[in-house]
Parts: sequence; structure tokens; C-alpha cells
Amino acid sequence: MTNQITEQRIELPNITLNVAIGGNKNGQPILLLHGYPDAWFGWKKVMERLINNGFRVIAPDQRGYNLSDKPKGKVAYHTENIVQDAIDLMTYLGYEKFSLAGHDFGGYIAWQIALTHEKRLEKLFILSCFHPKVITNIAKLHWRQWLKSWYLIFFKFPKLPELFIRFNNYYFLRQNISQHLTNEEKQEYIQSWQQPHFIESALNWYRAPIQSIKNPNLNLPVLIIWGENDAYLGLEGARWSLDFCSNGELKVIEDASHWLMLENTTSISKSIINFL
Repeated sequence: MTNQITEQRIELPNITLNVAIGGNKNGQPILLLHGYPDAWFGWKKVMERLINNGFRVIAPDQRGYNLSDKPKGKVAYHTENIVQDAIDLMTYLGYEKFSLAGHDFGGYIAWQIALTHEKRLEKLFILSCFHPKVITNIAKLHWRQWLKSWYLIFFKFPKLPELFIRFNNYYFLRQNISQHLTNEEKQEYIQSWQQPHFIESALNWYRAPIQSIKNPNLNLPVLIIWGENDAYLGLEGARWSLDFCSNGELKVIEDASHWLMLENTTSISKSIINFL
């Protein structure tokens, strides 16, 4: 276990989550949400730096992932249920106001939390994820983005994606996660993918419908962070996402990939700390 970070199972009204928590109990709280096919430890290196700067960090395995509960059926993974998990978690921990960071699909949930519970948030950090309004209008982006987003359609098919992901000891996932992991880190990821019902549960995030948005605009401070060489999400959609933030900033990291927390830990940590 990483120094100063402990894991605990927290029973919430609708789900039990495995949650990693660390740092000064009286420090400014920040909730960190991972995406696909990640787990809380995707944030581990960033968490250590935030802890060293006096922050209180909370990083759950989101529902369906790693050691958290994996309810059956697509309805359990509708956006409003996952959003409520985060709100219930921070309420349980006693934080009425907190900052929030999300990466990949965790970024999508972070956007939705901000759009539905903006008064609960101090500041918002989005890493490698389009605003929901951009996602629902992704056909308006350049055709190269359509090619990058092929998996969004493929994952909606029944059964075939499950076989594809299991093939050759999770070859697809191993090839598409950061290639800068140590052997120990790679094994940690494989163990999380081997958890019972992980594949079906994680795919249900993609098979659930996109939540409709009444008002796509945000007023709270927002920092969007993007890798210049993101293989899945292009800068065009990042810049469009910024249009929905009246108090927003876009930071592009040169030569960076999609896996910012794993490969650009120092830069990401400094950006979050300075913005906070």
C-alpha cells in the first residue's frame, strides 16, 4: 500500500465502493474519478503529490471496477446512478463542498456532476474527456475523431466486445493502457481486470444512454487538461468543450498521450495544485 493512502469499503445508500483516501484530514478535499479500464490506483502518483502539498484526496474504484460492487444490468450504470455515487460518497465523508477531477469516462462523470450539482463544487478538473454536449454532437467533429471513437460504437454490441477484451489475456487492454507502466503496475491492472464481472460491468458504462442536459454551461472555475497526442480524443473537441465554461482554461501538454496521470504525473500535479 502506498504510504499515507489507505483503502476502505464504504457502504453508501445504493452501492458499496472501495475507496482510497489519504492526506491531511483537515486539508482541502479533492475527489478523483478514474475512467476505462482504470481503477483508483491510476491516480496514485498524483495523489502522493497532492498529499505532500496538504490536500485530502479521495479516489474510489467506481461502480463496476476493481474491488467495488458490480451490480448487474445496464440500468445500474446509467449516468445519474454513477453521479449519485460520487455525491453520496462525499456527503458520507462530511464534505459539503469539494473540488473534483475526472479522467476519461471519469471526466464525463465529473462533467455531469458539475452540471447537476455545481453548488457542491469548488473547482473542476477535466483530463482527456469531451464535454457531454460535444459527445452527443461528435458527428460534427472532424472525420479523424470518428475513427478515434470507433470503440464507442463497438462496445455497444452484445457479447462480442466481452470476447474481444478477454482474448489473449486482455491483449486489447494491455496494448491500450499506458506503455510506461512497471511490471508491478501492469500486474495490478491485470488483477483488477480479472475481478468477477468486471468486463460486463465496465462495458455497461458505454451501453448506458448519454444523459440529457438542460443547461450545458458552467460558471465555476474549470481546468481542462489534454495530451497533444491523445490517441482517442482530439484537441478540436477539447477546444469546443471550453466554450461551455465561462471561467475555463485549456492546458495542452506537448507530446503527451491519453494517460496523463501515469505519464505526466509532475505536470498534472503542478497544474492541479496551482489551480487550487
